[in-house]
Amino acid sequence: LRRIALYYPLLLTAHAHASSSTRFAHTLRALRPSMIRCAGNTASKSAMKRSSVSAMSYGAATSSARKPHIYAGRTLRRVAAMSRTFSAAPTVPVVDKQYVEGLSQRILEGSDERLIDVRERDELDFGAIPGSINIPLSEFVDALEMSEDQWKERYGIPKIMPDDDVVVYCKSGMRSHQAAAYAAAKGHGNWANYQGSYIDWFGQAY
Repeated sequence: LRRIALYYPLLLTAHAHASSSTRFAHTLRALRPSMIRCAGNTASKSAMKRSSVSAMSYGAATSSARKPHIYAGRTLRRVAAMSRTFSAAPTVPVVDKQYVEGLSQRILEGSDERLIDVRERDELDFGAIPGSINIPLSEFVDALEMSEDQWKERYGIPKIMPDDDVVVYCKSGMRSHQAAAYAAAKGHGNWANYQGSYIDWFGQAY
């Protein structure tokens, strides 16, 4: 309506200068298409605005209905801290199943190499690679900050040192990549990711 009002002075001017009612009618007909276009554009923009608001409301409702992430509260902040470090982390080496088979056997025979499973504890019910120890990703940041005594009490093995050889795995290789990247950024230079992880080792997912 405000845009249509812009044409009102033009109408008055046309009326003032029209020598007859016929000329005024011709002037009005000439202006009418522009007035209609303005009204149409205003209506279209209003409709688009209403559609955008509706879409935002739907998106908010959908997001609130989504299932919460597996990490919550304090552990979520830990994972967020890891995410900030990943972007600057070096490239993580990867190993395959054949390498991990040999590593698993060496660990069972007494090697001080390490195979770390970063899945959450409730996932261990589906099986684990022999010789691995479980350090869930949700407590990974705190674990690397533990003292040697705290680590030994918590995980039952000597604390992993920066020069130790370590391979990490999870379910599909994503979380283990994050853990290895974080460790590398913290000065642990000999970590590698078993890219196939559980799915590759057992030949199935869960």
